[in-house]
Amino acid sequence: MKLYRQKEWQEYCSKQIKLHGNRCSHCLRSRPEVVLQVHHKKYVNGRLPWDYPFEECDVLCKRCHAEEHGIIMPSKDWELIGQDDLGGLDGQCDKCSKELRYAHMISHEKWGVMIVGKICCDHLTESTIGSETHQDFLNYIKRRKKFVDSKKWTILEGERIRGVRKEIFIEIIKNSDGKFSLCLNGQLGKKTHDSVLDAQIWVFDYIESGQAAEYFVQRKEKLRASCDAGC
Repeated sequence: MKLYRQKEWQEYCSKQIKLHGNRCSHCLRSRPEVVLQVHHKKYVNGRLPWDYPFEECDVLCKRCHAEEHGIIMPSKDWELIGQDDLGGLDGQCDKCSKELRYAHMISHEKWGVMIVGKICCDHLTESTIGSETHQDFLNYIKRRKKFVDSKKWTILEGERIRGVRKEIFIEIIKNSDGKFSLCLNGQLGKKTHDSVLDAQIWVFDYIESGQAAEYFVQRKEKLRASCDAGC
């Protein structure tokens, strides 16, 4: 650490800070509001701290410098990687400790993964992605509930229920073992479900994801190819 008290280091820092316009390159705060420090982007064994080209170092305020080294939690460069509905206030924000139901999973390459609420997600990702994805999630659930509650479901004989979603005809069939199978556009699936609701949720997600439409396009192409080959 004595190296960082050397005159050469002080002169090097002075030049670096001047090159940066006396501002932190991350938060853009300047003296005398913050203490500015020189940050080595990478270290080379045997090289003195002041023997680095200017472009291999950065100027950061004390807080941003600590964040860069993982000493304190970073306040930027977080990425949303997932979200979940916990069903109740069963979670806790890792940032502010508030109880939460809708959990947003965010990741930072130097800090790892945290579970936070939508407001903290917005702050840390420097965006409105937490609020937007939260609203998108709520809208998706609303559409799913509307689908399940739709009066267009028709009860048929033989414990069958018929419905339609995005021009895909759906039948939910109760099997002899009490499980439920799905038949889409006359094509019986292999997957079974424990209840009608489970089947409705699964088929809604399958259709909304676009996988159902993609499956029928591919199936149509295979049938056409088979027909052409037979002809």
